[in-house]
Amino acid sequence: MNNKIIAVEGIDGSGKNTQSRLLVENLKKQGFEVEFLGFPCYSETFFGKEIGAYLNGDFGGLDDVHPKLASMLYAGDRLEKKPFIEQTIAAGKVLVIDRYVSSNIAHQGAKLAGDERAALCDWLKALEHEVYGLPKPTLNILLSMDVTSSTSLVLKKDARDYTDKKQDLHEADTSYMNKVAGVYEKLSQGDDWYRVECIENEAIRSVESIADEILKQALLSLK
Repeated sequence: MNNKIIAVEGIDGSGKNTQSRLLVENLKKQGFEVEFLGFPCYSETFFGKEIGAYLNGDFGGLDDVHPKLASMLYAGDRLEKKPFIEQTIAAGKVLVIDRYVSSNIAHQGAKLAGDERAALCDWLKALEHEVYGLPKPTLNILLSMDVTSSTSLVLKKDARDYTDKKQDLHEADTSYMNKVAGVYEKLSQGDDWYRVECIENEAIRSVESIADEILKQALLSLK
């Protein structure tokens, strides 16, 4: 099966949803058939609802839930969407995903260090791609942004259906978010990654300029 999956990744507030949806529209203008999928599916899936509860702090603080257990919620959420993913690929369409398997690796891996982090990352890849059989993406795009800038954008977000807080469990911990960014930066060194620098001259680049860069790379990956 020829996968045409483009995953847009990055820390919270880096613009993943905005850029994912723009990529969908821009690829359609180029003549591609495209579908969009965003994770977590908070209100759509069994596991998505539990992720919302976890991020709202219903299960305790950030260190109260072992990363393996937390990661299984996110993996289960994707497993519930596997039929849609496979149908889209089988139809020859491009699937743009806002957060995919690498998001689980970055966020849960950030809670550990050294050999423990490496072991968890390998475990998560095995869980999602081998045990659950989720297809690997053609391209991962990292929206690289510092935590201070991303936090300012998080605070401007509209109300979300899974929490009444301005910042959820992950977003509220700056030290943790810096660790997540660090894991993402390491992941982005892989061959199937493209890193977009969202900060230029100490300012956030325009949405349009970032979207143009992403589109160029996406078209190259789909040749």
